[in-house]
Amino acid sequence: MVERKFDSMGHFGKMIIGRREVLGMGTSILAGSALTGCASNGEGQSTNTDVATEVSVAATEGNVRILGRTYEEDGVTWLPMSGSAVEFVATGERVELELVGNESAKNQADLCPRYAVLVDGEVAVDETLTEQSRVVTIELEDSSAEATVRLILLSEANGGPVGIRSVKVTNAAGASVRPSEPKGLSIGFIGDSMACGYCVEASSNDATFQTTTENFMKSYAYLAAQELDADHEAVCYSGFGVISGFTGNGDLNGAWTLPPVYELVVKDRNEVWDFAAHPKDVIILNLGTNDLTYVGVDEGRTAEFVEGYTEFLDKIRELNPDSYIICTVGTMWGAGVLYPSIEKAIADHAGRMGDERITSYLSDPINTKTDTTVANGHPDAEGHRKIAEQLVGVVRQVLQA
Repeated sequence: MVERKFDSMGHFGKMIIGRREVLGMGTSILAGSALTGCASNGEGQSTNTDVATEVSVAATEGNVRILGRTYEEDGVTWLPMSGSAVEFVATGERVELELVGNESAKNQADLCPRYAVLVDGEVAVDETLTEQSRVVTIELEDSSAEATVRLILLSEANGGPVGIRSVKVTNAAGASVRPSEPKGLSIGFIGDSMACGYCVEASSNDATFQTTTENFMKSYAYLAAQELDADHEAVCYSGFGVISGFTGNGDLNGAWTLPPVYELVVKDRNEVWDFAAHPKDVIILNLGTNDLTYVGVDEGRTAEFVEGYTEFLDKIRELNPDSYIICTVGTMWGAGVLYPSIEKAIADHAGRMGDERITSYLSDPINTKTDTTVANGHPDAEGHRKIAEQLVGVVRQVLQA
């Protein structure tokens, strides 16, 4: 059972899950005894077990595990993309996460970056970052047992990043922190608003975009990765396409295209992602829905789409030489009409490059009579579950082939 308590201003105060207490919004807890022996042995393990001890480490690779695309700057690890995360295993009574925000933390409250902290897979904190410095403190139920803690960005890159500077673990009998172990399968998702979990928690189809209703953990991408017990990486931006982003008047929107920014950690930062250091077993390419607002206006633009899609496949393969590539489209706005063009692009790419590790399938479309949609016709949580279920079946078939 989850109990939420709010202060007189309506702010989040404490969340109790079982016997675990979580304090957010910059709140901290003072230990009952003075902290001494705070030095670490250099391996994330405290050395004094006589009194309360603490370990404090930078939230960088080697101390924590990185999931998805991140970058490090001035000692801060930034989570800039949907689902970007850090994860670690802690032994202690208390865990403190020192978070950092950028200018996006000054946005109006429902447009600030949204993040969650999970403890052993259970959501303990779900907040937006509304200031440029915050400490999130978590009291762990069993100080002698290891707990896996994950900080994950729930909103998308367009809503701004969340940074984490340090992890501090306190315990009376010796504190420790170490990176969690990677999964046996790694999946990369390339997509648009659906992969971001766009407005998945919105109340109606008339809702406007808010980061507070966007939740990557309810997107088909995250759900599929969880079902497959896989690590995830998402490169997704709302409104983006292959040759054109969403356009309301049928004119080309070349500024919102994913191929030019795929190699970057995040589109607004001139830093190339290290693909060799982060190989993927499977890559899911789900683009074309926004292209349809441009291509669908003029049948003559189909060849342009095929050419652009083929070139993007060439780039994906160059950067991910050993991955299985699964292409799909559908679900929204009748985007399935572009599926034959995608099949042609795959054939052109595979024929020229001899690529045998690529396939495609057509996603089941939203049934407007029976399925509930949210903002701008996007799938709701149940719709994402259905998309994930279909995708999981395809991935399993590919991996067993």
